[in-house]
Amino acid sequence: MMDSLEVAAVYKEMVIGGGIGIGVASVIFVYVALIVYGMSSSTGRKTLMGAGLFFLLFGAATLVYFDTWFMGMASVPILSVVFYSKWLGIPYIINGGFLCKLGSFSD
Repeated sequence: MMDSLEVAAVYKEMVIGGGIGIGVASVIFVYVALIVYGMSSSTGRKTLMGAGLFFLLFGAATLVYFDTWFMGMASVPILSVVFYSKWLGIPYIINGGFLCKLGSFSD
């Protein structure tokens, strides 16, 4: 038998996990919706191209300058989530290439 504190702890973990799942699904949904919306017009494709170039440069900067510049950002709590590893530059570069490819399509 479980006492009420153990049951409450289990439900608390379930709520936290569900919240994380819903949050991740929402971010992915908005990302894909913005890409689809961006590809529907010439201005949107230019925006995708600009965002792609930003992520290419940001990924390269993360790989090259992580040890000198980004480590100083680790004292800011929200930024330490974004800059916790220099190898996050690789997915940033992949994302930037993907956005540049989508932004390069023409009518």
